[in-house]
Order: sequence, then C-alpha cells, then structure tokens
Amino acid sequence: MSITVPGQIDIAGPVGKLLHRRPLHNSTVMQSFGIDPVSGDVFVLQIMDGGLQLPDESAPVDYATRKTHGDLCLTRLRPTGAIAGHMYLRGFGHGVNLGVENRAGAIWLWTEAASTPNSKNEGYGTAVVSFAYADGDVVDSGTARHTPAYTPDPAARFLTPTIDHGAGELVLRYSLDGAMTFARYELARAAAGDWQELQRIVPVVPADGTDFQGYTSHAGVLYTLKGQSLDTVPLPGNTYLTAFEWATGAQLDHRHITAGPGLAWREAEGMAVSVRDGVPHLHFGFACENPGPRTCTILSLSAAPETDGVKVLTDWQPLALAAGVSADQHTPRARLISLAGTTTLQFSGGVRGPFTTDTVLGTLPDALVPSVTARATVPTGDTPGGPAVARVEVGSDRAVRLYGARTTAPIAWAQLDAFSAVWR
Repeated sequence: MSITVPGQIDIAGPVGKLLHRRPLHNSTVMQSFGIDPVSGDVFVLQIMDGGLQLPDESAPVDYATRKTHGDLCLTRLRPTGAIAGHMYLRGFGHGVNLGVENRAGAIWLWTEAASTPNSKNEGYGTAVVSFAYADGDVVDSGTARHTPAYTPDPAARFLTPTIDHGAGELVLRYSLDGAMTFARYELARAAAGDWQELQRIVPVVPADGTDFQGYTSHAGVLYTLKGQSLDTVPLPGNTYLTAFEWATGAQLDHRHITAGPGLAWREAEGMAVSVRDGVPHLHFGFACENPGPRTCTILSLSAAPETDGVKVLTDWQPLALAAGVSADQHTPRARLISLAGTTTLQFSGGVRGPFTTDTVLGTLPDALVPSVTARATVPTGDTPGGPAVARVEVGSDRAVRLYGARTTAPIAWAQLDAFSAVWR
C-alpha cells in the first residue's frame, strides 16, 4: 500500500472491474467515460463512425472528416453494460475527458467544445461547455443547445473537464504556453456561469506511457492515465497511473498497471471516480478488440479497507444460470476479493443437473469476469459411476463451464464452494 495523504486511493492496490468488453453505439475506440453519481450509468465518448449520415446532412461523412471536425458519439450504458441511449456531438473535439453531473435526476454532461484541428488534423477542444442529456439528440458546438463556452485563456488548447464529486468541483486540463495545466473551480458556480478559479497547478506527469489518456480528481488527489495499445507496446504494455497532491502539485505515487493482460488491443482510455456505499472507487478504461468493432472495459481500484488480510473488491453476486441448470440447496454466486495481495475469484452454492457432457452452467456479471481464464476443481457426485471431482472454468466470454461429465459418467450435482482461483 502506498498512501501518503488522507483520502488517497491506492493505485498499487488490487484491481477489480466495472464493465467487461461492452460494445458501444459506434464501433470506434472509446476516448473517455464518466459515471452518474446517482444511478451508476456510464457515459462514454468516442469519435463518430465514418460513413454515418445524420438527418440534416446531405451525404455520409467519412471518418477522417469526423475526426478533423471533432464529431463525437456519446453512449449511455447501464451498470450492467447494456446500452441505454446515445447522442451525437458535432464540432466538440477528441473526447479526451468527460464530466457527468446529476441535477435532481437530470443528467448534465461537461465536455470540451469549439474544436480546432491540431498539427495531425485531429480536432481538439478549446473551450468547455455543459448540456442536458437527451437520448438521440444531435448537438452542435457553438449553438444555444449548450451553455456558453468557457476558456481560461484565449491561447488555451486541448481543453477538457472532469468533475470531483467529493469536493463539488469542476477540474479543467489544458495546454497553455507549452505547459499542461490543471485548474479547479466550484462546480455550482461554474454551472451558473461564474468562473472563479480556486487553484492552478502544473504537475510534472512522468513520460512513461507516452500518450496521455485521461484524468480524474477526488479528495484532494489528482489522478492521471497514460498508455498505448498492445499493437504499439506488447504485454505487459505501458499503462501507467500517477497520483498528485492538489495542495502542493507533488507526485504521490506512480505505478505500471499490468491488469487485464488477456484483453485484445488494451489501449488505456479514460478515468473517473465513483462512490458506492460510501467507498470511493478509482476507475480507468481500456478500449478493446482488434480488429474492431472496439469495446469498452473499465477496471477499478477500491478504497475499501482490508480485514484480516482480505479486501472485498466485489461482494457476492448471483450467477445467471443457464437453461436446464438449477441451484442445488444454495443459489450459486461469486465474489472478487484480494487475499494477501492476490486477486481471487470465489464461488459459493451448488448446481444440479444431471450433466452428461461439458456444460455451460451460467454467466457472470461484468464485475467478476476475468480477462484470462480462471479454473479450479470442485467436488461432484450423487450418480453411480460419476466422477468425484470436475473442472470449472470461467473465461473472458462470461461463461462458467463444467468439464468432465459424460453419458457413461454423468454428474448429478457440483458443489461450487471449493472454487477459488487467481483472477486477472
């Protein structure tokens, strides 16, 4: 553990998961995400697909033009990963960061806007705006559909926002005079158009990871994410998290992140903090799949305390049993814990068949799905001639599989309490 200031989330701690390989409304790479602090819905930004033609456009627009113009797609995901809606944002930027605000049940989104192409002909924001979420809506930068654009300096470039819900603050990042700057504002005042800067820092972000991929803030600590896809840097990759103290701008911690080794493409994209049951969670994302369509995976670092060397990353959740599979005495469920520093997937309960072939028992929720297959042996029996133990595996496709049953050696039941396997 590497905690030096109160409220700091340990970026060296065990890694859990929020979403696993979820498709988005468009097929392009996820650029960033934010989380509704009330419902837990996840909002994801990506550059619009090439070839789309929106209702007021005379013809389909290619991807290069969308990227230059700063045209974005916003996807809304439920905590389960199901798509719940989308919006299109034209002329906003690259989507490097996103803030999600809940105003008495109404979702307001904070994004970059007033996109201007850089030297690579990629659009990036030069101002910040907010607007109400409306499913299926198309919003153009520079219109009355969003709040008046704000910039801390006419020369500021690569301007993006995030929200620190714990502090009630809006945080901006931008390039000014060649320095990457972070500034804090009171969220309520900024929402009302009263922009009074509380603090400005220019932390020295380490060069490790090469590409800047997102940031977030919580409880006096600023967190940054850098990294590239696995087609550029093979495993273990070059994803890095860094923590800075707002009070001084000093670096608190810097870590190489090797979690999610089984993810394809695995390009670091986006950060956010959520608080569940009073426990803060630091989330960072990976754009996955190669070739596409790309998907969204979000990993998590929990601030939950350890008890006797055990840290619960995801508490007990039920398995969704497959057709023909029933619970045997106790409903099957699973959880994710850190045991003496090792992330471990545990099952409880049992299933009843009979099973006469290798069988899918059910599926895991996203928060428990590994990126590399986890396996363990479990006791079975109750059928004459059947095996006394069998193998249970959980793959990155969410499926829980039982191996070893045959027509000549059926399995009547399997006790899952014995399943305990390293999770990566």
